[in-house]
Amino acid sequence: MAGRPAARIALPGGLVVVARIVGACLAYLAVLDTVYLIAYGLAQSVVPDDARGAFGLVSQGVADGAALLSVLLIWRLVDRRPVRALGLRRAGAAARVLKGAAIASLMMGAVVLVNYTLVDGATWDLNTDLARVCLALVFGLIGFALQGPAEEVLFRGYILENVREQWGVPQAIVASSLAFGLMHASNPAFGVLPFVNLVLFGVAMALYKLFVDDHQLWGVFAIHAMWNWLQQVVFGLPNSGIVSVPDNALFSVTPNTSLPDFVWGGGFGPEGTLAATLVLLALIGVCARSARRARSGRRVVTGRRAATMS
Repeated sequence: MAGRPAARIALPGGLVVVARIVGACLAYLAVLDTVYLIAYGLAQSVVPDDARGAFGLVSQGVADGAALLSVLLIWRLVDRRPVRALGLRRAGAAARVLKGAAIASLMMGAVVLVNYTLVDGATWDLNTDLARVCLALVFGLIGFALQGPAEEVLFRGYILENVREQWGVPQAIVASSLAFGLMHASNPAFGVLPFVNLVLFGVAMALYKLFVDDHQLWGVFAIHAMWNWLQQVVFGLPNSGIVSVPDNALFSVTPNTSLPDFVWGGGFGPEGTLAATLVLLALIGVCARSARRARSGRRVVTGRRAATMS
């Protein structure tokens, strides 16, 4: 007699989602670290000393780009969904990127010019090595144009979309934002205020994607990349605890470290300041207003349909 076919065990949907997210995070980190170590070894053996700083910015971006591709592959092969479902429709992408870059410039400009210059009394130094500055600015922009989107694809793309479809929008915003903050826990000078600000950044990016940018990632790509590029390569401030090298920055903004940590960042950089908290809360407020408008619009449309049917 032929045996009965083995019964398939159906795992709970929530458990499957958690497994996918953990797998995507592990793949992201494994690819990121492996590619960066290879690039670092190449820099030490091949790249001239005076170009290693700029090359390091690009190599970090290349590592992040490889990690980004790993998440996209998991989305396509494991989740079996089209890339555009993450928020990557090409229509209108350029306009969304420009708008996001402008928003990040206003936010970081406010933090540096108002908080560091007027409140903290930081000193400014200009890098006079024009050739090296240009190299750092260009290579840094390339690197952060890969690094920012890589993190956004993982957190505001893969994690947010999986949690949103399984448990809903509020849970997706909370989960993706907490995960984003915790990912930076090993960074130098990490603390309570940096964690709060990183979570607020995650909330702002999630709300921006869902309610300002029509579920697209292009705007948050630009906000994240420009935010990091400005603070580290233009203003020479630490980027989430990663210290900027003065030779590879346009300016060196040196804060008054005798003031409380929440003023100058405590070594974590702008994300460790109360000023960053305020600008992030402002962006969250704008995004929340857009969310309320979207809900009101849906209620009006639903009411009109109901009236028509009756």
